[in-house]
Amino acid sequence: MTGTDETKQTRREFLKKTGTAALGMTLGARIPGMASVERDSNESAPRKPNVIVVFADQLRSQALGCYGNRQVPTPNFDKLAAGGARFTNAISTYPLCSPFRAMLMTGRYPMSNGVVYNNYPIWDGQPTIARALKAQGYETGYIGKWHLAGKGNYPVPPERRQGFDYWVPRKPLFIKASDDPDAPTLWEPDVQTDLAIRYVQEHRDKPFCLFMSWYPPHDPYIAPEPYMQRFPKSEIEFRPNVAESEIVREQLAKHNTGLTLKAAEKRTSWRKRVDTDDGIRKMISGYYAATAGLDDCMGRLTKALEKAGIAEDTILVFTSDHGDMLGSHRMGSKQEPFEEAISIPFLLRYPRRVPAGITTDALLSPMDIMPTLLGLVGVPCPDAVEGLNLAEAATGKRSDQQDALLIMKMLPGGNPWIVNAATEWRGVRTKTHTYARLQDGGPWILFDNENDPYQMKNLIDDPAHKNLRDDMEARLKLLLQKARDPFDTEAIKEYIGQKGKDEPRGSSRAAGDD
Repeated sequence: MTGTDETKQTRREFLKKTGTAALGMTLGARIPGMASVERDSNESAPRKPNVIVVFADQLRSQALGCYGNRQVPTPNFDKLAAGGARFTNAISTYPLCSPFRAMLMTGRYPMSNGVVYNNYPIWDGQPTIARALKAQGYETGYIGKWHLAGKGNYPVPPERRQGFDYWVPRKPLFIKASDDPDAPTLWEPDVQTDLAIRYVQEHRDKPFCLFMSWYPPHDPYIAPEPYMQRFPKSEIEFRPNVAESEIVREQLAKHNTGLTLKAAEKRTSWRKRVDTDDGIRKMISGYYAATAGLDDCMGRLTKALEKAGIAEDTILVFTSDHGDMLGSHRMGSKQEPFEEAISIPFLLRYPRRVPAGITTDALLSPMDIMPTLLGLVGVPCPDAVEGLNLAEAATGKRSDQQDALLIMKMLPGGNPWIVNAATEWRGVRTKTHTYARLQDGGPWILFDNENDPYQMKNLIDDPAHKNLRDDMEARLKLLLQKARDPFDTEAIKEYIGQKGKDEPRGSSRAAGDD
């Protein structure tokens, strides 16, 4: 099949799945024919809350106004935060697409669910949030990027969809509405949001669980032109830690050999971007443009919930799978223990239980999202789940259920290796500090995030902080035991490989990056 034929087939499949309502849409337009409906105001029978989880790809918390950004107007995300709970210590404990998504869906550590890197499939027999809610009579739907079926398993067969029935996979970031050369170009998040709105209106009378995964602002850092024009490179302001480069220089010098020709060329290309101010500004400009576009999409979704009369009965969550270094510490991509990579937004609105204006410093990992949502719904959490129910923190109560989170990069390879020479590491994130050690180099970083929020002063070799370093190392050992993580690449590969032999739908174990 030629490239042209593949493109046409992709468009036909996309339009068949999304429906003819997508035809003739302009960027940001709603699907026509979706009349708003109001619930009967006399209805008083209690109902189970709907659950909607929307998450972006590679969106760091520092990009949103409600987390302190002053360059990107995000009024809809900010309104969501003001109307419910905002977690200031939501951490992507494994800042990479597939591992985060697996922890989100199962509430279990990577060594328990099998997803220790990108393109590893979730093992069979896992508890998932969709299955737990289906057992309580919920309709379930998933729209967008999945990245949990392993290589060679696309399209994802129904039995690998982890309990989701309605299913719309991601398509190209930009796609023509038809083969007509004059047809409008659609932006994937706009179309996905329209599909979510349709789903909401078609399922308003029964409890549902809907996940929507947007691909932006993931690189290549582009958005529709009207958004791009709002963020000229010349007006981009840097975070102070863009000036710090000692840590990455040390790693690059240590790992500057053994690259294939292709990898070396890619590293050179990436280093030109992150080592120049102009290259960083170009990335951030597109990143902010995409973020602004997602904010508009969130605004349309929240308005649809209000028009459908179910906003009060819906738990609405917005988060992200991980962040993006975007030149901080002169690094790019993800899989680093720095705040730009691991600190993610987590906003939760549920008027029936969560008061407006809650800000909590509770430590929240991706494994905690499933038990927290089930706790708010009032559904029993499967015993196999390893995360914590932080529903009380979301309602403004206690926030000290856990005092430290394990953060990790488990296997070698991927874009962060190309860009930053990132090798395997493990670490600890508390409410106040970050510590990490390298598998091939021992203790690596120690930061006081309260007094040094941009992580400019590495305390790892400071004699005055030896006791703190020893304490963080002790915490790390306990967390590794809890996660059944040997902190050894070959041991992990052997364990996953042996256990994976029982997985009939396993796939290539290549450590890809997306």
